[in-house]
Amino acid sequence: MIALALSLLVAAPPALVAAPPPTAAAATAAQRTTALRVAVLDPAASPDVPPRPLAALAQSLVPEIRKLEGVSAIGMAEIRDMLGFEYQRQMLGCSADDQCLAEIAGALGVDELVTTNIVLVKKSYAVTLKRLDLKKARVVQSESLTVEQRDGEELLAMVGPGVAALFPDRPLRAGKTRGVEPAVIRRLNPPPLPRWAFWATAGAAAVALGGAAMSQVATSNAVDEYDRVAARSQTTVVPASDLTGAADRVRTLEGQRNAFLYVGAGLAVAAGVQALFTDWRNDRGALAPPVAPLALEGGGGLQVAGRF
Repeated sequence: MIALALSLLVAAPPALVAAPPPTAAAATAAQRTTALRVAVLDPAASPDVPPRPLAALAQSLVPEIRKLEGVSAIGMAEIRDMLGFEYQRQMLGCSADDQCLAEIAGALGVDELVTTNIVLVKKSYAVTLKRLDLKKARVVQSESLTVEQRDGEELLAMVGPGVAALFPDRPLRAGKTRGVEPAVIRRLNPPPLPRWAFWATAGAAAVALGGAAMSQVATSNAVDEYDRVAARSQTTVVPASDLTGAADRVRTLEGQRNAFLYVGAGLAVAAGVQALFTDWRNDRGALAPPVAPLALEGGGGLQVAGRF
Protein backbone atom coordinates (compact mmCIF):
# COMPACT_ATOMS: atom_id res chain seq x y z
CA MET A 1 0.00 0.00 0.00
CA ILE A 2 2.80 2.36 0.95
CA ALA A 3 4.68 1.48 -2.22
CA LEU A 4 1.56 2.17 -4.28
CA ALA A 5 1.05 5.57 -2.64
CA LEU A 6 4.65 6.55 -3.24
CA SER A 7 4.40 5.52 -6.88
CA LEU A 8 1.25 7.62 -7.33
CA LEU A 9 2.89 10.61 -5.64
CA VAL A 10 5.92 10.40 -7.90
CA ALA A 11 3.82 10.02 -11.00
CA ALA A 12 1.49 12.92 -10.10
CA PRO A 13 2.13 16.15 -12.07
CA PRO A 14 3.75 18.97 -10.09
CA ALA A 15 1.43 21.59 -8.68
CA LEU A 16 1.27 24.90 -10.55
CA VAL A 17 2.92 27.77 -8.64
CA ALA A 18 1.61 31.27 -9.28
CA ALA A 19 4.21 33.61 -10.77
CA PRO A 20 5.18 36.50 -8.50
CA PRO A 21 3.75 39.87 -9.50
CA PRO A 22 6.11 42.09 -11.52
CA THR A 23 8.21 44.38 -9.41
CA ALA A 24 8.13 48.17 -9.72
CA ALA A 25 11.58 48.09 -11.29
CA ALA A 26 10.42 45.59 -13.91
CA ALA A 27 7.35 47.70 -14.69
CA THR A 28 9.52 50.82 -15.06
CA ALA A 29 11.93 48.98 -17.34
CA ALA A 30 9.04 47.78 -19.51
CA GLN A 31 7.68 51.31 -19.69
CA ARG A 32 11.03 52.66 -20.80
CA THR A 33 11.18 50.21 -23.69
CA THR A 34 7.69 51.20 -24.91
CA ALA A 35 7.88 53.59 -27.85
CA LEU A 36 6.29 56.95 -27.11
CA ARG A 37 5.26 59.37 -29.84
CA VAL A 38 5.02 63.00 -28.76
CA ALA A 39 3.86 66.14 -30.55
CA VAL A 40 5.26 69.42 -29.24
CA LEU A 41 3.06 72.47 -29.73
CA ASP A 42 4.49 75.93 -30.29
CA PRO A 43 4.82 77.84 -27.00
CA ALA A 44 1.88 80.07 -26.14
CA ALA A 45 3.09 83.38 -24.73
CA SER A 46 1.74 86.69 -23.54
CA PRO A 47 2.24 89.59 -26.00
CA ASP A 48 5.05 91.16 -23.95
CA VAL A 49 7.36 88.14 -24.26
CA PRO A 50 10.20 89.08 -26.68
CA PRO A 51 10.00 87.14 -29.98
CA ARG A 52 13.63 86.00 -30.19
CA PRO A 53 13.76 84.18 -26.81
CA LEU A 54 10.37 82.70 -27.64
CA ALA A 55 11.64 81.44 -31.01
CA ALA A 56 14.77 79.99 -29.39
CA LEU A 57 12.64 78.15 -26.84
CA ALA A 58 10.36 76.79 -29.56
CA GLN A 59 13.35 75.46 -31.52
CA SER A 60 14.90 73.86 -28.43
CA LEU A 61 12.06 71.79 -27.00
CA VAL A 62 11.78 69.17 -29.76
CA PRO A 63 15.53 68.36 -29.92
CA GLU A 64 15.63 68.10 -26.12
CA ILE A 65 12.72 65.65 -26.01
CA ARG A 66 14.31 63.60 -28.79
CA LYS A 67 17.26 62.95 -26.50
CA LEU A 68 15.03 60.74 -24.33
CA GLU A 69 15.13 56.98 -24.63
CA GLY A 70 12.22 55.47 -26.54
CA VAL A 71 10.68 58.84 -27.41
CA SER A 72 10.06 60.19 -30.91
CA ALA A 73 8.98 63.82 -31.07
CA ILE A 74 7.55 66.02 -33.80
CA GLY A 75 7.16 69.79 -33.75
CA MET A 76 4.54 72.03 -35.28
CA ALA A 77 6.85 73.09 -38.12
CA GLU A 78 7.15 69.44 -39.19
CA ILE A 79 3.41 68.90 -38.79
CA ARG A 80 2.76 71.86 -41.09
CA ASP A 81 5.14 70.37 -43.64
CA MET A 82 3.27 67.05 -43.52
CA LEU A 83 -0.11 68.62 -44.22
CA GLY A 84 -1.43 68.38 -47.75
CA PHE A 85 -1.77 71.32 -50.11
CA GLU A 86 -5.57 71.30 -49.97
CA TYR A 87 -5.55 71.47 -46.18
CA GLN A 88 -2.98 74.27 -46.23
CA ARG A 89 -5.22 76.18 -48.64
CA GLN A 90 -8.15 76.00 -46.22
CA MET A 91 -6.16 76.82 -43.12
CA LEU A 92 -5.97 80.15 -41.30
CA GLY A 93 -4.84 79.50 -37.71
CA CYS A 94 -5.70 77.52 -34.61
CA SER A 95 -8.02 78.68 -31.89
CA ALA A 96 -6.62 79.44 -28.47
CA ASP A 97 -7.83 76.14 -26.99
CA ASP A 98 -5.55 74.19 -29.38
CA GLN A 99 -8.37 71.78 -30.21
CA CYS A 100 -7.50 71.62 -33.89
CA LEU A 101 -3.84 71.01 -33.01
CA ALA A 102 -4.91 68.10 -30.82
CA GLU A 103 -6.91 66.78 -33.78
CA ILE A 104 -3.84 67.05 -36.00
CA ALA A 105 -1.70 65.26 -33.44
CA GLY A 106 -4.30 62.53 -33.03
CA ALA A 107 -4.56 62.08 -36.79
CA LEU A 108 -0.79 61.65 -36.95
CA GLY A 109 -0.99 58.90 -34.35
CA VAL A 110 0.88 60.57 -31.49
CA ASP A 111 0.38 59.37 -27.94
CA GLU A 112 1.00 62.61 -26.06
CA LEU A 113 1.14 66.36 -26.45
CA VAL A 114 3.61 68.74 -24.81
CA THR A 115 2.40 72.29 -24.31
CA THR A 116 4.27 75.34 -23.07
CA ASN A 117 2.79 78.55 -21.69
CA ILE A 118 4.91 81.62 -20.92
CA VAL A 119 3.76 84.75 -19.14
CA LEU A 120 5.97 87.73 -18.37
CA VAL A 121 5.09 89.04 -14.91
CA LYS A 122 7.00 92.26 -14.22
CA LYS A 123 10.62 91.12 -14.64
CA SER A 124 10.10 87.35 -14.37
CA TYR A 125 8.93 84.61 -16.71
CA ALA A 126 6.29 82.20 -15.42
CA VAL A 127 6.65 79.04 -17.52
CA THR A 128 4.24 76.09 -17.39
CA LEU A 129 5.04 72.83 -19.18
CA LYS A 130 2.40 70.12 -19.53
CA ARG A 131 2.49 66.58 -20.83
CA LEU A 132 -0.95 65.44 -22.00
CA ASP A 133 -2.07 61.86 -22.70
CA LEU A 134 -4.36 62.08 -25.75
CA LYS A 135 -5.86 58.62 -25.35
CA LYS A 136 -6.74 59.03 -21.68
CA ALA A 137 -7.45 62.78 -21.97
CA ARG A 138 -5.49 63.64 -18.85
CA VAL A 139 -2.41 65.52 -17.74
CA VAL A 140 0.42 63.05 -17.21
CA GLN A 141 2.92 65.52 -15.82
CA SER A 142 3.10 69.26 -15.23
CA GLU A 143 5.98 71.53 -14.29
CA SER A 144 5.92 75.22 -13.39
CA LEU A 145 9.08 77.32 -13.38
CA THR A 146 9.81 80.96 -12.64
CA VAL A 147 12.96 82.62 -13.97
CA GLU A 148 14.12 86.21 -13.87
CA GLN A 149 14.10 87.98 -17.24
CA ARG A 150 17.57 88.79 -18.56
CA ASP A 151 18.88 88.30 -22.09
CA GLY A 152 16.75 85.30 -23.04
CA GLU A 153 19.29 82.63 -22.16
CA GLU A 154 17.42 82.07 -18.89
CA LEU A 155 14.56 80.50 -20.88
CA LEU A 156 16.94 78.15 -22.67
CA ALA A 157 18.57 77.19 -19.37
CA MET A 158 15.24 75.77 -18.10
CA VAL A 159 14.66 73.54 -21.15
CA GLY A 160 16.80 70.65 -19.89
CA PRO A 161 15.41 70.59 -16.31
CA GLY A 162 11.87 71.18 -17.58
CA VAL A 163 11.92 68.22 -19.98
CA ALA A 164 13.51 66.05 -17.30
CA ALA A 165 10.65 66.93 -14.94
CA LEU A 166 8.03 66.18 -17.61
CA PHE A 167 9.51 62.76 -18.43
CA PRO A 168 10.88 61.33 -15.15
CA ASP A 169 10.32 57.81 -16.50
CA ARG A 170 12.48 58.36 -19.59
CA PRO A 171 16.27 58.46 -19.21
CA LEU A 172 18.59 60.04 -21.74
CA ARG A 173 19.77 58.10 -24.74
CA ALA A 174 23.35 56.89 -24.61
CA GLY A 175 25.82 59.68 -25.33
CA LYS A 176 23.29 62.50 -24.87
CA THR A 177 23.48 65.31 -22.34
CA ARG A 178 20.73 67.55 -21.08
CA GLY A 179 20.52 71.18 -22.09
CA VAL A 180 20.33 73.37 -25.17
CA GLU A 181 23.11 73.19 -27.74
CA PRO A 182 25.59 76.11 -27.75
CA ALA A 183 24.67 76.92 -31.37
CA VAL A 184 21.11 77.76 -30.35
CA ILE A 185 22.33 79.95 -27.50
CA ARG A 186 24.63 81.75 -29.94
CA ARG A 187 21.70 82.44 -32.26
CA LEU A 188 19.77 84.04 -29.42
CA ASN A 189 22.19 86.97 -28.99
CA PRO A 190 24.18 87.18 -32.24
CA PRO A 191 26.55 90.00 -33.20
CA PRO A 192 24.50 93.08 -34.11
CA LEU A 193 25.79 93.85 -37.62
CA PRO A 194 24.68 92.07 -40.80
CA ARG A 195 27.31 90.85 -43.23
CA TRP A 196 26.34 93.35 -45.92
CA ALA A 197 27.36 96.26 -43.65
CA PHE A 198 30.92 94.94 -43.41
CA TRP A 199 31.18 94.29 -47.12
CA ALA A 200 29.81 97.75 -47.95
CA THR A 201 32.42 99.42 -45.74
CA ALA A 202 35.21 97.17 -46.99
CA GLY A 203 34.18 97.83 -50.60
CA ALA A 204 34.18 101.59 -50.04
CA ALA A 205 37.64 101.31 -48.48
CA ALA A 206 38.89 99.37 -51.50
CA VAL A 207 37.49 102.00 -53.89
CA ALA A 208 39.06 104.85 -51.92
CA LEU A 209 42.44 103.14 -51.72
CA GLY A 210 42.21 102.37 -55.45
CA GLY A 211 41.56 106.06 -56.06
CA ALA A 212 44.62 106.89 -53.95
CA ALA A 213 46.75 104.55 -56.04
CA MET A 214 45.53 106.09 -59.31
CA SER A 215 46.08 109.59 -57.91
CA GLN A 216 49.61 108.61 -56.95
CA VAL A 217 50.35 107.56 -60.55
CA ALA A 218 48.92 110.84 -61.84
CA THR A 219 50.91 112.78 -59.22
CA SER A 220 54.14 111.06 -60.29
CA ASN A 221 53.47 111.98 -63.92
CA ALA A 222 52.72 115.58 -62.91
CA VAL A 223 55.96 115.77 -60.93
CA ASP A 224 57.89 114.47 -63.94
CA GLU A 225 56.22 117.08 -66.13
CA TYR A 226 57.11 119.83 -63.66
CA ASP A 227 60.72 118.63 -63.57
CA ARG A 228 60.89 118.73 -67.39
CA VAL A 229 59.47 122.27 -67.51
CA ALA A 230 61.87 123.40 -64.77
CA ALA A 231 64.84 121.83 -66.58
CA ARG A 232 63.83 123.47 -69.88
CA SER A 233 63.58 126.84 -68.15
CA GLN A 234 67.29 126.60 -67.35
CA THR A 235 68.24 126.71 -71.03
CA THR A 236 65.35 128.44 -72.75
CA VAL A 237 62.73 130.99 -71.98
CA VAL A 238 59.66 129.28 -70.58
CA PRO A 239 56.46 131.17 -69.83
CA ALA A 240 55.92 131.52 -66.11
CA SER A 241 52.38 130.21 -66.54
CA ASP A 242 53.77 126.84 -67.71
CA LEU A 243 55.86 126.47 -64.60
CA THR A 244 53.18 127.61 -62.16
CA GLY A 245 50.57 125.51 -63.96
CA ALA A 246 52.70 122.39 -63.63
CA ALA A 247 53.27 123.13 -59.92
CA ASP A 248 49.55 123.70 -59.33
CA ARG A 249 48.71 120.40 -61.01
CA VAL A 250 51.16 118.56 -58.74
CA ARG A 251 49.63 120.14 -55.63
CA THR A 252 46.07 119.33 -56.78
CA LEU A 253 46.87 115.70 -57.49
CA GLU A 254 48.74 115.34 -54.21
CA GLY A 255 45.68 116.67 -52.38
CA GLN A 256 43.43 114.18 -54.17
CA ARG A 257 45.82 111.35 -53.39
CA ASN A 258 46.00 112.25 -49.71
CA ALA A 259 42.21 112.60 -49.46
CA PHE A 260 41.66 109.18 -51.03
CA LEU A 261 44.37 107.71 -48.81
CA TYR A 262 42.96 109.12 -45.57
CA VAL A 263 39.40 108.12 -46.44
CA GLY A 264 40.46 104.63 -47.52
CA ALA A 265 42.55 104.08 -44.41
CA GLY A 266 39.69 105.27 -42.20
CA LEU A 267 37.21 102.98 -43.91
CA ALA A 268 39.62 100.04 -43.68
CA VAL A 269 39.93 100.57 -39.93
CA ALA A 270 36.14 100.84 -39.66
CA ALA A 271 35.73 97.59 -41.60
CA GLY A 272 38.18 95.88 -39.27
CA VAL A 273 36.16 96.99 -36.26
CA GLN A 274 32.91 95.95 -37.95
CA ALA A 275 34.33 92.48 -38.57
CA LEU A 276 34.43 91.94 -34.81
CA PHE A 277 30.68 92.65 -34.52
CA THR A 278 29.41 91.03 -37.73
CA ASP A 279 26.95 88.13 -37.69
CA TRP A 280 29.07 85.93 -39.98
CA ARG A 281 27.03 82.75 -39.36
CA ASN A 282 23.71 84.49 -40.05
CA ASP A 283 22.55 83.46 -36.59
CA ARG A 284 20.03 86.27 -36.52
CA GLY A 285 18.30 84.98 -39.64
CA ALA A 286 18.47 81.36 -38.47
CA LEU A 287 16.28 82.12 -35.44
CA ALA A 288 12.92 82.98 -36.95
CA PRO A 289 9.93 83.71 -34.71
CA PRO A 290 7.42 80.84 -34.40
CA VAL A 291 4.74 80.69 -37.06
CA ALA A 292 1.30 81.66 -35.82
CA PRO A 293 -0.70 78.57 -34.81
CA LEU A 294 -2.90 76.96 -37.41
CA ALA A 295 -6.69 77.02 -37.55
CA LEU A 296 -9.47 75.76 -39.74
CA GLU A 297 -11.98 77.99 -41.49
CA GLY A 298 -15.28 77.82 -39.71
CA GLY A 299 -13.87 75.65 -36.93
CA GLY A 300 -14.46 72.45 -38.89
CA GLY A 301 -12.79 69.13 -38.32
CA LEU A 302 -9.85 67.83 -40.29
CA GLN A 303 -8.41 64.72 -41.76
CA VAL A 304 -4.66 64.20 -41.98
CA ALA A 305 -3.08 61.19 -43.59
CA GLY A 306 0.22 59.85 -42.36
CA ARG A 307 2.10 58.90 -39.23
CA PHE A 308 5.56 59.52 -37.86
